[in-house]
Amino acid sequence: MENKVLIINTGGTIGMVGKPLRPATNWLEIAKEHPVLEKFPTDYYQFEHLIDSSDATPEFWIKLVEVIEENYDKYLGFVILHGTDTMAYTGSLLSFLLKNLAKPVVLTGAQTPMIFPRSDGLQNLINSIYIAGNKLYDIPVVPEVCICFRDCLLRANRSKKTDSNNYYGFSSPNYNPLAEIGADIKIIKDRILPIPTEKFYVEKIINPNVLLIELFPGLNPNYIRDFVINNPEIKALILKTYGSGNTPTSVEFIDMLKEISNKNIPILDITQCVSGSVKMPLYESTDKLVKLGIINGSDITSEAGITKMMYLLGKGYDIERIRKEFSVSISGEQFA
Repeated sequence: MENKVLIINTGGTIGMVGKPLRPATNWLEIAKEHPVLEKFPTDYYQFEHLIDSSDATPEFWIKLVEVIEENYDKYLGFVILHGTDTMAYTGSLLSFLLKNLAKPVVLTGAQTPMIFPRSDGLQNLINSIYIAGNKLYDIPVVPEVCICFRDCLLRANRSKKTDSNNYYGFSSPNYNPLAEIGADIKIIKDRILPIPTEKFYVEKIINPNVLLIELFPGLNPNYIRDFVINNPEIKALILKTYGSGNTPTSVEFIDMLKEISNKNIPILDITQCVSGSVKMPLYESTDKLVKLGIINGSDITSEAGITKMMYLLGKGYDIERIRKEFSVSISGEQFA
């Protein structure tokens, strides 16, 4: 293994160059405006087709885990340059697919391109290289998938993009940051996952046929029923519910959930709130959900909830196994 970090460029604002802005063609184009980057022991891999992160797909995710798999034994850690819009989705899914991960995988990006004088990209990138390079900088290993953004190191599957303009673009509402990044980088060891002892491997099969619907007053439950029942390719339904997991208690709404559940389609209940968790059963509505076998999403983010469901569906589990597995935290994504 080389004492280096592999930077993987998938696209996004951080790697845009030129006037007008366009994706960089190689590392030299990114680094030439910032000579300090040449001092870091890094190698560089660039996707053949750089994407806006809004175009992230299951195929893109599988390609990304394959790059890490092929290079896992060669590097101390990995830095993934990624657009901010779907970074939390990518980070969450990677945390499920990269099994027995014993090295840092750090996603980072920028709100403005690094060629701009006030860009946040350079600091985000350097911080990420330090964390991925761990022993080169006397930093403890963080054996998980993280997001490093504006002096914050967050568990990726606990993170959300919560601001489209502010340089503090990401937050982790239900889990404290993994590190304090200031003049020094202080890893908070009791917040990180333990280093696994078993051999690293990746899983590459996911099923993206998941539907997410956010409830709102006046939503006709027949719309949900008709859409799900008439589209047999939908294999799971995720409901973003009110408060601590509440839904309407009308006969029509409960019957709709019962009909979908009877089709062996798992239904996951996650809260619309930025922080907090689903509590089942607490109120009358959640008591009815428990009796229907609706899955308690606890304090999982929508990004992690969606990708965890894709992951479990990809393993071919039936509805009972999915219900059981969702109560278990795979990589620190929820309180269990």
